[in-house]
Amino acid sequence: MKDDMELNDWRTEWKAQTAVRETSPADLRAAAIQQQRRLRAAHVAELLAALFFLWFSAAFAWRNPGLETWLWAVIVWASTLAATAFSVWNWNILWRANVKSVAEFALDYRKRCLASLRAVRFGMRFLVVQNAIAVPWLTLGYLRHRITDVRFAAAIALVAALSLGFWLLFTRFRRTALRDLEGLDASHVLPEE
Repeated sequence: MKDDMELNDWRTEWKAQTAVRETSPADLRAAAIQQQRRLRAAHVAELLAALFFLWFSAAFAWRNPGLETWLWAVIVWASTLAATAFSVWNWNILWRANVKSVAEFALDYRKRCLASLRAVRFGMRFLVVQNAIAVPWLTLGYLRHRITDVRFAAAIALVAALSLGFWLLFTRFRRTALRDLEGLDASHVLPEE
């Protein structure tokens, strides 16, 4: 009796597992092209955001001259240039010519998934560094009475909300890349390493 219940539990658990569906070569090719388009659009958006940060910080520093403002602008420029350099290096695979064979599509698909995982790790670490700069800077301004209580609370709330939003976005990107890698591995298109 107990063996039958245990067998039924195993059977129920086995049936509840979601199977990773086999991917046909045409599906893999379409997924790789869709992934490439999506990642190219995201990369261009990253570069446009970097240009905006550089322009905004330069304009702000120009209109509000002072040592602290110029120091802030230099930190923004340095961190933006560092993030942009990583992005260009990490996503260089997006701009290569399209390949023809399914195995080459699969290999590029895998490389883009791994680049996504690297970008997520970089983004999460970069977010921690940015918070390590922004929070003490805001706190110092508050302690020097340059920022009112309300503005300080609003700024800290904004930093927290943006950090949470970016962290959730990075987590979503990570899940997507891992799911894509799992599907690619299940397709058995790539040779075993």
